[in-house]
Amino acid sequence: MAGAKLIEWANEVNTENMARKPSELAAMFNPPFTTAHVGVISGGTAHNITAKDCHFAMDFRVVPGEDKDAWGTAYLEKVREVEKQMQEVVPETYIEVTPRFDVPALQPEKDGLAETFVRQITGDNASHKVSYGTEAGQFQEAGYSAVICGPGDIAQAHQPNEYIEVAQFEAGHRFMRDLLDRLK
Repeated sequence: MAGAKLIEWANEVNTENMARKPSELAAMFNPPFTTAHVGVISGGTAHNITAKDCHFAMDFRVVPGEDKDAWGTAYLEKVREVEKQMQEVVPETYIEVTPRFDVPALQPEKDGLAETFVRQITGDNASHKVSYGTEAGQFQEAGYSAVICGPGDIAQAHQPNEYIEVAQFEAGHRFMRDLLDRLK
């Protein structure tokens, strides 16, 4: 039940972020705000027994221009608040937070080499901004130009019935062939 308080905190944060006017940079993205998400929860042994353990993964997709570390700090503050409430009932209880990965936001690049290269292959000159959590931000932090490019539609991604259309798969395959040809 204590774990539910932390999960509800994520819902509250998302509602607050959604209601807030986005920065000019964040407004380019969809959604234009940082999101907190719990996708997996496990714990308990029976419906009539108080669960000894609750495990879940909290993640944040931080939009460019926001401090990812500040989001982690805010979450840890809530964790300590809930842990204190637990310990008032059973002193030996605790909450363990184990950071698993750090995914920085991919920042828009003015005349980025990666973006220019992908545009040459695809012929797509439209401006696209997405709020994905990818390794691209890590490459960018290390000094590489980075872009996200791939087949599929985010509307179908990460859903119970996730799929990719054959035509999208074939377009991705063509892109990879064209990429290899340009790298020869």
